[in-house]
Amino acid sequence: MSQKILLVEDEKNIIIALKLCLINYGYEVLLAEDGITAVETALKELPDLVLLDIIIPKLNGFLVCEALKENDLTKGIPIIMLSAKAQEEDIKKARDCGASEYLVKPLKPEELIKQIKKYTE
Repeated sequence: MSQKILLVEDEKNIIIALKLCLINYGYEVLLAEDGITAVETALKELPDLVLLDIIIPKLNGFLVCEALKENDLTKGIPIIMLSAKAQEEDIKKARDCGASEYLVKPLKPEELIKQIKKYTE
């Protein structure tokens, strides 16, 4: 059975690239393009891992992360934050709200898969 990854991203070109990469590695990909959909999808589907962009519509990634970590159903799901922002304060904020990893975009597919495998194998 393939593992489910919830990809939360609103930029179409990034969605396409990441989705293809994940599918090529055998993952089932669920998509959410805004924070509210991300929380709803995570609660309904209970993915094995969440790839979460910080800058997304409706609820930002930090708020989505907090919401998932505060819910008993989703608090154990690893969350990898993705952002073009590499500032220390953003990385700290991501850790503080419960993110397992913080990756700076653009990222190489091999690097992404390596980080995912730390939590899904």
